This record gives sequence, structure tokens and C-alpha cells, in this order.
Amino acid sequence: MNGRFAVKVTAILLAFPLASCQLYDRIFNDEVVARIGNEVLYRKDTDKIVGHGLSPEDSARIVSQYINLWAKNRLLLNLAENNLSKADRNVDAYLEEYRQQLLIYRYQKQYVEERIDTVVGESECRAFYDANPHSFLAQVSLVKGIFVKISNDSPNLPMIMSLYKSIDPDDREELERLCYTSAENYYLFDDWVGLDVIARELGTELSECEEVLSSSHYMRKESLGYTYLLAIDDRVPKGELAPFDYSQDKIRDMIISRRKQDMISTLERNLLDEAVTSDKLKIYSK
Repeated sequence: MNGRFAVKVTAILLAFPLASCQLYDRIFNDEVVARIGNEVLYRKDTDKIVGHGLSPEDSARIVSQYINLWAKNRLLLNLAENNLSKADRNVDAYLEEYRQQLLIYRYQKQYVEERIDTVVGESECRAFYDANPHSFLAQVSLVKGIFVKISNDSPNLPMIMSLYKSIDPDDREELERLCYTSAENYYLFDDWVGLDVIARELGTELSECEEVLSSSHYMRKESLGYTYLLAIDDRVPKGELAPFDYSQDKIRDMIISRRKQDMISTLERNLLDEAVTSDKLKIYSK
């Protein structure tokens, strides 16, 4: 009698871990999508990564990729923990160093954002530009002019082709009127634009545009039922000093970045000076 009772108890105890896991899942969240050992991935976790408006097929694909990534990371982690030495598994020092650097960065960021002056006047920009010309060399050719994309079937194509090379103000006004009513796309750009932007509009390689415009102010291309027209009024070749008005945003960013660096350097220097003066910092020489 006692033996049969012991067998029953043993069977119950052996079944308990699996039963308890299944019971837990049913009670708290019966939407389990994956399990590796004691680690469980729930439906609520995968729901967070599925955006609104996706088709069922796209949603299923994204969830499948996420499950595979989750499983791969945990399997690799288990493999690493089981095969690395105790010394190699000890990452406490690295984590502590990262924690310290992250806290320092966050405080410096907060300190700067609360104090920095982000107003940069034009005279300061101009002085910075003049003092650092090597920092403002054009990475691609910069151009001003006209770009037109128009259907080959447009009745206004011949007129537009006769006008787009003209620099006469009246002709430009007429060209803009015709482009407004007829062109698929057009720009009359008085501000500097990178030639790479124009190359994308033309659907051609930047190198081809550079080659054509090195000896001509005009470029014409036909493709897929459209005519593309480009007329260059002014150009700064790649490698030459970019114009001040084109560089102003970059100048402002560089000035503000330098202010941030100066603020942090001043903060660090003042902290050291104060610590030495107050005997908080003691340096023992040999």
C-alpha cells in the first residue's frame, strides 16, 4: 500500500513542473508564442512590434522574424554561458564602466541644454566661415538654374525648349507659366542646390552630369516618354569653396557644437579646480 502511494506521489511531483508552467500560462496569459526552457515569449510582446495598417501577411512575416531573432539570441546566450569560462562570463566591470559613462553623458547633455545660447548672428557666421574655409569645400558641384521634366506629348514642349536657355526675365516668366500648366515637374532654383539632387531628378549618374556640365551650361535627356531639360545659370565645381549662403546651416551647427565643447571643458576644469581648492581631491606624488 505504501509502495503504491509512493509511486503516485512521485508521478505527481514529476508532472508538476510541466503542469505548473501550463497552468501559469493559462491563468496569466494563454497566448504563448514561443518557449526556450524557462523563458517564454508572449503574444503581448509580439503585438508591440506590429504596426497599424499592415496586412495579415506582413504582420505574420514580421512576427515570425521577431520570434526567430528572439530564439536565436537566447540560444546563443545559453551557448555562451555554458561554454565561456567564469572569467569571460564576468562582465560586471564593463557594465559598470558603461553605466558611469552613460550617466556622465546624460548629465553633460542636460547641463548644456539648460545653459547654451543657440542664437548665432550672421556676423559670427561670416567670421567663422572666413576663418575656416577648408571646412566648407563643396562635396559635389553646386548649381543655380532651371530643371524641367515634361511629357514628350505636351503641346508646349517646343515652346519650353525654345525658352529654357534664355536668361531674359520676360522669357523666364513665360517659361515658368508654361511649366506650371504643362510640366510634370520643374524647378527654377535661385538658391544653391547640390548637383547630386539634380542628377536624381534626371535619373542619371552624378558623374555624367559633372562631365556634361564641365563644358556646357545645358543638359537635355529623353527617357520613358519624358524630356528632361537642365539650364545652369551659375556653378561652383566640386572641391571649391562653397558659397556662404549655402554653408550657413553647417556653419551654425559647427559654432553651436564648439560652444557645447567649450561648456563641457569649462565644467570639467572648474570641477577639478574646486575639488583641489576644497581638498576634496588629493593627488599624492611619489
